[in-house]
Amino acid sequence: AAELINSPFGGRYCGPIPPRRRISLYRAITLAFYTDKNYTHPGLFSGRYAFLNDSEYQIGTPAPNTPCSFTVLGKTKRTGTIVSPTYPGAYPKDLSCSYLFIGEPGQRVRLEFRDFDLFFGGPHCPFDVVKVFDGQTNDTAVIGTYCGQQRNLVLYSSESTLFVTFDTLQRTANTPNRGFKGIFEFSESFVKLDFIAKNDGEHIRGSECDQKILSKKESSGFVFSPNYPFPYMPKIVCRYFVYGMQDSQHLERVRLDFMKFNIPKPKDKSDCSDGYLKIYLKGQEATDSYDKFDHELCGEESQPHQVVSDGPRLVMVFSSGELQGGGFKAKYTFETEYRIPGTAAPDGSCSFTYRSSSRKKGEFNSPR
Repeated sequence: AAELINSPFGGRYCGPIPPRRRISLYRAITLAFYTDKNYTHPGLFSGRYAFLNDSEYQIGTPAPNTPCSFTVLGKTKRTGTIVSPTYPGAYPKDLSCSYLFIGEPGQRVRLEFRDFDLFFGGPHCPFDVVKVFDGQTNDTAVIGTYCGQQRNLVLYSSESTLFVTFDTLQRTANTPNRGFKGIFEFSESFVKLDFIAKNDGEHIRGSECDQKILSKKESSGFVFSPNYPFPYMPKIVCRYFVYGMQDSQHLERVRLDFMKFNIPKPKDKSDCSDGYLKIYLKGQEATDSYDKFDHELCGEESQPHQVVSDGPRLVMVFSSGELQGGGFKAKYTFETEYRIPGTAAPDGSCSFTYRSSSRKKGEFNSPR
């Protein structure tokens, strides 16, 4: 009786459209049928029921006095499934759930949502929402706020803990959304983020090893492959977003000088089908533009030289295949971009050369 009292109201239905599948939040569910007719025929509605094993919904150690909050310890459960409390049935209103993942020292947490279907109330998710925090509580940095339908949503913690909340609003309208289902994993083998800390890079929260590097006005530094100076691990993808200054007073470009490069190419292959480093000189950031690279580097014959971006942004994508290599080390330099046509001086100074052997006429202008 107490479980029925605490169970959320599942909705009121009439007309020709049947309710979506329902799964009880507790061990009981009640259906009530009301009619103002003196006589009804037996074909008004019908359905099927089944009793499910609730072990799938026991994500970890349950928190007291809540139906859907759990703590998961990496030392006792390295992998498992995370599901919303009534998945794949329509989830109830006025629900507050939390999932705390605590790994061992040196571990990181990987969360992959295989199915994600929440009510979409707008880009800031003001209604039903899943929030992921990069730590043990909701006071730590937010990795992301998610609602609606999400595809290929994979998230990593920066350290050994991750905190997930799932909240639905108390409102009149019913939602047919089914919630979420995913998998989690604790592992020491995810990329260590030390190689980002070696320079002025900043880890992009939620990614395994992506980083961004922001200019401090004509600053310079180094970028490394993961695990450098030791061989990198196989089957990882890391992205580097190098951003120069761009405003009314400043415009920069990025120069990249490689000091070490060792990404082996398979002996029987002529292309970079295993590991590679792709460079985008126009700073492509959208996922669908990653096939429009300017340089693809691997092996000995593609030993990179100096590359310069076309604007203030440069992007690199490093993908390791089956073969291990020593990786790479490169120096980045943010240079002032003068926007002057002509042959620029190699030292980056405001000097430009015009030769009649290349063009008989042209234009020149003051620095922007």
